[in-house]
Amino acid sequence: MNEHCNSFMSLKNELTDINAIEQYLLNSQFGIAVYRAKDMVLVEANQVWLNRLDEPFNNKSFSVGKPVNEIITGWKGSAFEKIWNIAVQTKKGVNLPEYRYSGMKKGISYWNISLTPILYCGEPLYIVETSFDVTETVINRNQENSRNAQLSRQYRNFETVVENMSDALFVVYPDYSIVALNQEAHIVKHFFNSFKYNSPPVNIKYYDANDNEIPYNDLPVFKIIKGDIYEAFRVTVVTREDTHHYSISGRPVYDNYSNTYFSIISIRDITSQVNNDYYLLKLEKERKEYLERVIKVKDNFLTLISHEFKTPLTVIMTAIQAMELFCGNELSDKAKRYINTIKQNTLRQFRLVRNLLDITRGTADQIRLNNRNIDIVSLTRLITESVRIYALQKELNVSFYSNVSEKTVCIDDEKYERILLNILSNAIKFTPKGKNVKVVLTVKNGYINLAVKDEGIGIPEDKLDVIFERFGQVDSSLSRQAEGSGIGLYLVKMFVEKMGGTISVKSKPFHGTTFLVRLPDTSETADTNDVRYEEGENRKIVDMMNIEFSDIYFSK
Repeated sequence: MNEHCNSFMSLKNELTDINAIEQYLLNSQFGIAVYRAKDMVLVEANQVWLNRLDEPFNNKSFSVGKPVNEIITGWKGSAFEKIWNIAVQTKKGVNLPEYRYSGMKKGISYWNISLTPILYCGEPLYIVETSFDVTETVINRNQENSRNAQLSRQYRNFETVVENMSDALFVVYPDYSIVALNQEAHIVKHFFNSFKYNSPPVNIKYYDANDNEIPYNDLPVFKIIKGDIYEAFRVTVVTREDTHHYSISGRPVYDNYSNTYFSIISIRDITSQVNNDYYLLKLEKERKEYLERVIKVKDNFLTLISHEFKTPLTVIMTAIQAMELFCGNELSDKAKRYINTIKQNTLRQFRLVRNLLDITRGTADQIRLNNRNIDIVSLTRLITESVRIYALQKELNVSFYSNVSEKTVCIDDEKYERILLNILSNAIKFTPKGKNVKVVLTVKNGYINLAVKDEGIGIPEDKLDVIFERFGQVDSSLSRQAEGSGIGLYLVKMFVEKMGGTISVKSKPFHGTTFLVRLPDTSETADTNDVRYEEGENRKIVDMMNIEFSDIYFSK
């Protein structure tokens, strides 16, 4: 026993040899400290070990010679204290992996610590502590664990979202193997025979949105895996039992070599939506058919009423003409004024009846053109001169100008007369006394351009489109001086467009209005009658003018 103790005494002498200890500690990559076991005073330590201490104990001069409970922050009650007690009591080495140092100024760190007792005569003489900084390893592992946990949560959330989606989601690989990602996918795949290429199902047909049949191998699912991209492509699946409608979207996913790795495909059941659309279309069709029937009944009613009105009006006009012819010299001035009033209002009713009939024909596309060869320059001049009798009553100056002396075209002269008379009627209605109305006819670039310019009250800009609508009027208060139904310009536009032309208007309030009618320069034809405006034709223009101007009241 004494020999054994003597051998340990010699070992003690070696360990306490300062030069030998310092050399050993200096060359170690681990943190190493040597304590006296009896009082736990630090005897020696290398700088690696000291680096884990707070200031000033990370300096050897402040640490060596002090007990461990003074130089180790948080010693009391710590796990470090416990393993010290275990090492001293059991006289065996103890390991403390990834010990967490906290409460230090430099922050939290992690260390692998081992305590090794050096015995003398069976009792601990020194305690050698070896430590290794594993802070980076622990933090990296914790971060990795956190990322993995987050990925796991995200994956579970993704699974929940996918499983509860109303869309069927699939992954299809280049060999046409398929993975159904949710319950809806397991339901839908049966309508496509589980997407088995070259294996079309029996008694199931596929159609696109235009009701064209789609061969099974040409379905979007198989084309997507070949590189095509689809977005909301509608496929109708018809089975023996029922019909389903699906919207298919998808695109391929490529690897680093631009080869198709797999395709992700979404199939949405839009059967309810399509059926609702069909139902709404059916309702809209029925509503349209009902409106067409109502319009037809209305037009038939207007035609009937107009004809019924026309008959008594013709009788009234005949009676007035007979009275003027046979009894004109016997009538008093007062009776003549009454007859003129009856005549003017009868003409107004004639005009209204005629316009209603024309509107009905136009709605039913039954307006027919009776084209004849006419000298449009002479006709326009004659109409302009004919209205001067009305213009003079308002002291208006009506003038005519043309850039050609004559021009024969093949048009419906009756429609043309009504177009010009209606525009002139409006110009005279709304132009104050002493102003001018100009009619300009030019032939240029294959068009007959008819412009009627007045110096009247004008039309507001926001009302320029209203005047061409059926029953459209700018302001009812403006027309009290000249009664109107608001259908004249609507008919004018209808006639102009039927003749292949256009009509436009430019106006500025209180600065006048210009209507421009452009008709195609249609060449005269040999098989069409030529019209010469002699007494019969002139009389027809006068009668038409009297009807067109019948809604203008002049003070007597």
